[in-house]
Amino acid sequence: MGTVVLSPLARSFDGALLAVGARADEAGRAAAFADLARRYCESGRYYHTLRHVGETLTALQLLVAADRAWDQPTGRAGVLSAVAGGRLAIFFHDAVYDTCAGDNEARSGELAVATLTELGCPRSVIRDVDRLVRATGTHVSAEPDEAMINDADLRVLARPAPAYDVYVRRVRREYGWASPEQWVAGRAAVLRALLDCRVYATPWAFHHWESAARANLRRELADLRRVR
Repeated sequence: MGTVVLSPLARSFDGALLAVGARADEAGRAAAFADLARRYCESGRYYHTLRHVGETLTALQLLVAADRAWDQPTGRAGVLSAVAGGRLAIFFHDAVYDTCAGDNEARSGELAVATLTELGCPRSVIRDVDRLVRATGTHVSAEPDEAMINDADLRVLARPAPAYDVYVRRVRREYGWASPEQWVAGRAAVLRALLDCRVYATPWAFHHWESAARANLRRELADLRRVR
């Protein structure tokens, strides 16, 4: 029987499962990733794709390394929790994505619970992953590991202006059903909510990304106001 060659994302997902103690065999783990990959490749997705998953995983890795280097008050338990369940949470956090619905994160959390239970993951890990996935719905962080996941998810907001604009165009395509008026009203509300408080919760991300993110958000909001 030939060796199965896994993609980098598939290897990352499989490694995360093994790291948290999943008891499922290789075939079961591979089937779970295949289901997630199918979801992220659904028609109508332009930003919330496997590329977003990969970029968010990279951002989490950076934040974990920065936390260790800065010795910030998230504490070792917070870092370890983010590493253990965080990668799995990132794989599941946009698995259910319907731009007409308001419960995507809750449904993604439910999917994570069902899938990880079937894969034989410890109950404590399943609870953590569910909590982390649901936290991305509001990007309000009550725990250190939630802060890391939310900041990783919002990494795109601090990208250079051209990359940020590509992100906005891709999200707009996902809301292709919305009229220009609906898009402007809804997007402006999202931008104002982000600007009303600090964007990034972790000290390192706030120090390095906050200024750029706020500049992008203000610029986009000004552009929307000119459209009205």
